[in-house]
Amino acid sequence: MSEYGYIPEAPEQSFGNNKGIFTPKDIYDLTRADKYTNYGQLELIETVSITGTPSSFSFDNLQTDKYDTHFITVNNYKPQTDNRHLLIQFKVGGTVDSATNYRYAMLRMTGATQAYLRSDNDSKIWLAYNCGNATGESLNGYFYIYNAGNSTSFTQLTSQFMMIDKDTNQSMNFTTALHDQLQSVNGFEFSTSGGNLEHGTFSLYGIRYS
Repeated sequence: MSEYGYIPEAPEQSFGNNKGIFTPKDIYDLTRADKYTNYGQLELIETVSITGTPSSFSFDNLQTDKYDTHFITVNNYKPQTDNRHLLIQFKVGGTVDSATNYRYAMLRMTGATQAYLRSDNDSKIWLAYNCGNATGESLNGYFYIYNAGNSTSFTQLTSQFMMIDKDTNQSMNFTTALHDQLQSVNGFEFSTSGGNLEHGTFSLYGIRYS
């Protein structure tokens, strides 16, 4: 009998400790069992499709024991109320940190203007300004969050978004930000600058390091 590259006896396989010559089926089976080593791979943790009109939602299963970098995609997001900004706050100990512990710099560009925004002591991070909710308007983009589970490093963020805004102009938002506390972050919460969320799909991925 052959299993995971060895005849007749298979050694114990675990992530970070694989032995043998593997067939495609071996790799498939080990990957499904979370035992095949492939550092840097992108793995889906959770997808949230907004239903109803919640004031906020969060990702609370970050699995920081496996992932030190998180990747989040936002597809066809709309706020309930027109001309509202999308924001993110981090959770520490399961509670949203709403103190002025965030720093960010944003570049906003439309067909007619560009603007630079920055803050050294904000209570949130702005991901995108002036999100529209009319027919055909939506926000799409992605961002990375680094070192969320590391209490010896600042949690950092980079983002890129494209949208049709309230004036039906194409608009881009680029943000770099950090949480300036040496704390372990264990959740990401999303809300708006006023009103509720209404539509969109948010997917959280981890980039494997252990």
